[in-house]
Amino acid sequence: MDAAPASIYLLCRNAAYAGSVIQQLSLFGLECQAFARASALLAAIHGKAPLMVLVDEAGCDDMALPQVLPMIARLQDVPLVYLSLPMAAQEQIELARAGATDFLPKPFDSHRLIDQIDRMLEAQSPQPARVLIVDDSEMLTHWASNVLTMGGMRVRSVKNPLKVPQLVALEKPELILLDMYMPECTGDELARVLRQNPAFDGIPIVFLSSETQRGRQLSARRMGGDDFLVKNNDPDELIDIVTMMVDRYRRLRELMSRDSLTRLLNHTHLIERLLQEVARAHETVRPLAFAMIDIDHFKSVNDRYGHAVGDRVIKSLARLLRQAFPGADLVGRYGGEEFSIVFPDTSLLRAAQQVDELRQRFGDLCQTSGSGEPLTISFSAGVAQLGNGMHAEQLIESADAALYQAKAAGRNQVGLAR
Repeated sequence: MDAAPASIYLLCRNAAYAGSVIQQLSLFGLECQAFARASALLAAIHGKAPLMVLVDEAGCDDMALPQVLPMIARLQDVPLVYLSLPMAAQEQIELARAGATDFLPKPFDSHRLIDQIDRMLEAQSPQPARVLIVDDSEMLTHWASNVLTMGGMRVRSVKNPLKVPQLVALEKPELILLDMYMPECTGDELARVLRQNPAFDGIPIVFLSSETQRGRQLSARRMGGDDFLVKNNDPDELIDIVTMMVDRYRRLRELMSRDSLTRLLNHTHLIERLLQEVARAHETVRPLAFAMIDIDHFKSVNDRYGHAVGDRVIKSLARLLRQAFPGADLVGRYGGEEFSIVFPDTSLLRAAQQVDELRQRFGDLCQTSGSGEPLTISFSAGVAQLGNGMHAEQLIESADAALYQAKAAGRNQVGLAR
């Protein structure tokens, strides 16, 4: 059984303020525990390390904050965020010396804190690399698979190279470890075939072979390989090379496929993902749903409060979507204030239920203007089900019609395609 996710600990003697912080963080799926006494906080930290510690400037009931901060810092090496009204630089320096690692201004801005948590979690919990090994040798496959699995990677292997194009389309590996000599075809021949498909073009291909002739190695790389490793090389070298190449692939892939503001799939890659899932649903005769989401009256938000506030609203919805769909490879920014979600293996009603839960959470977020004025923001959505013989374009049109149905009915609701 997986361990329960770490909580955020809050030291705050003001119960009402602590309650508002807890409520806002809960909307982003984060658990927060509040403590009025430093002794109780320190005991909790000693028992279980938190994700981070928030300390309110009002202090606590039993100790002065200059005493508490160093004790927290000594117990656990976790971010220690100080919540306060604007203060002089000298005060910040003294608090930093005492153990504070970050500062957040009051009133509490959950969006800024979530931004920080997102960056921290991504750095701490990278997704395991997905590696496909193509080799007819069981001994080498077993060795390489064990080495990479021990290195924290997710490994899939296949003996028949002719099955690789279909497997790559389904599994979406981030690196292919390819033998040079196999009965069905050579590794460089397979690499050339893979490079003909634009969807596979950027996936790193590393040849793993007993071939030591430098000319033959270079020839294989010209066919589409990115690197060449000799079999039975050092396990640490294999892990290091695969890790570096996957990291580089991910960075390039994110630049090409992600929307810069939301870090969700951009329009082009969202449609590409939908096309893949539509083909899979038809092939496996499994259900598929698709949702279109549009932030209500978004133009008036931009016109009245400015694009900075509008961007913050968009980012807050994007965060909820990323948390609801980890990895976010099924969610994209369709354009402007419109988002889309692909629901593989999901019925129309179940998808609509998930979207409606998101709608309620989004409506509960405390959005504010640049001057701190509270804003009420909602979204409307349309959900459609893939029918027999239906194309991706028809599924989008169906969800879009359901979205307009929801808008016509008063907005802030989910419409179902007829």
